[in-house]
Amino acid sequence: MKPEILNLKAVDLSKVKSLLITGANGFVGQAIVQKLASISDTQLPQEIVFVTRNGLDEELPKKLSSISRVVCHDLTKPWQIKCESTHVINLAADGSRAPYSKESSDSFREIGRNLISWIKKFDHEVQLFHASSGACFNIPDSKSLQFANPNKFSFIQSRLQVEDELEKLSEKSDHKVSIARLFTFSGNLILKKNQYAITDFIKSALTKKLIIVTGNPHSIRSYLHEDSMATWVLRALVNPGITDLLQIGSNEPVSIKQLAEFIADQTAADVDFASESVPADIYLPRNQDTISALGVEEGIPWKTAIQNMIQAERKN
Repeated sequence: MKPEILNLKAVDLSKVKSLLITGANGFVGQAIVQKLASISDTQLPQEIVFVTRNGLDEELPKKLSSISRVVCHDLTKPWQIKCESTHVINLAADGSRAPYSKESSDSFREIGRNLISWIKKFDHEVQLFHASSGACFNIPDSKSLQFANPNKFSFIQSRLQVEDELEKLSEKSDHKVSIARLFTFSGNLILKKNQYAITDFIKSALTKKLIIVTGNPHSIRSYLHEDSMATWVLRALVNPGITDLLQIGSNEPVSIKQLAEFIADQTAADVDFASESVPADIYLPRNQDTISALGVEEGIPWKTAIQNMIQAERKN
């Protein structure tokens, strides 16, 4: 039976006493903030605590500022955060500049372990949503991966290790843990992040009238809209009974070649493919179990999202 499609407005967060969010300066974090600001005042958490190293990069929407506070703390150090959190959304990765570096992977492990040590101090139950990476899904043999790309191997291993430690926390305590592997996304917020192909292609098409595809054009990706992604995260947060790994991303395959050519068509740009190598990697979630468990849908199609992104970038 097809699950009922639930709008986020039907999700009541008013029983969430204290929600702590890490990684609010990142793309996912900003999408969560934007989504929270779109729901009614009566459905918001009673308190929201944002934990960042140097404060928030963006000013909070007015409706959130009255119930929110910002705590500045280096999450790679033992957590000395004073609040009685009942819910946590952990998005911190500390690797936006060089996500595949060894330093970034080490930081990710430290953040995860510090989070677990902090939660263990609470006498009350905590419901935790943890963002892992879609790179952990459908990976090749670890030995060949390590040989081919040691930094990517370290990236994946760090995510898998934190997943494992969080699963053990859930098994050995009353705390509820939801782990989600996030894939690839679209939306205007991602235009602020330059390490994504979708952003690079749009900006290059508009400024240079040329898209240069340096990677394998046959690689498969998918593009769930940021609004749907944020909805899925918040749905997972308030559904603590879900124990299976969640896969947050669209299941509609889009090759890098398709992506580049569609953006070029919308902007009257040219495309230059530096490589035609095959075979290609497939970075595509099987999201049906997640959709069923959360009662959600994919939302805005990738082509519509890209058209909106192009329009937004032109205005800038």
